[in-house]
Amino acid sequence: MAHLLLDNGVPLPTREFLHDAFEPAAWAEADKVCRHLEQQFRDCKFSQSVVWGPLLVPRPDLLDVRGALGAGARESQEEITRPDFVDERLPEGADVTDPASPWTLYVTAVSDAGLAMGSYDEVRGRGDDLGSSRDEVGRGNNSYESVQGGAGGRFLVDGFDTRALMVRQLWGALVVQNLRAPDSEKRDRWTMTLFAGEEPVEGMAASGTVLHGQVRQRLGKTSRGSAPVRVRPALRVASAVA
Repeated sequence: MAHLLLDNGVPLPTREFLHDAFEPAAWAEADKVCRHLEQQFRDCKFSQSVVWGPLLVPRPDLLDVRGALGAGARESQEEITRPDFVDERLPEGADVTDPASPWTLYVTAVSDAGLAMGSYDEVRGRGDDLGSSRDEVGRGNNSYESVQGGAGGRFLVDGFDTRALMVRQLWGALVVQNLRAPDSEKRDRWTMTLFAGEEPVEGMAASGTVLHGQVRQRLGKTSRGSAPVRVRPALRVASAVA
């Protein structure tokens, strides 16, 4: 993975790079956001097994984690043994990174699995529209008001709608940065992460999982709300200094 990053012009997130690229206040903010997310979602199913932590997401023109990574990209991930699968009907996917920075720092659920909060339809809520919220995040600006329709209130943290960052890009970065594959049948529970921040495709919702040694981004029923269906609320913290 280090070779992949370097070959694509992405600075390695070493201790020295992180020290220079982010102000100490960014890490203090990340710690605070972790506590706020934990508090907000403490009553959700499986919250006791969710770990909140920082996640670095690369700018897609340097390394695009929204699609299938090429051959050899996952050689360091021993649990992933087959080429990535991305349903051909899926669009490019939302880009929520800072276009002026190689890495954008978020806080989200970085554990093996996320929270069980129902189906795509239940998470989004009737009449909810995340489009403007996601666009604001994509410009590296979190100063937007949460959409207040439907289920929005339960996802509101520090004034922001955490559903807007439930996108393929963050999940793809999470898989890249873990030797232990998330949402895998090799864990205590097999799960899938629902991309509730993305629009339905042909009436179906996108999700990601790691199954039988393969990273899979696929489509399914928006009404599916079984135990394996999870979400990973997230908030943006800061952009790395280029």
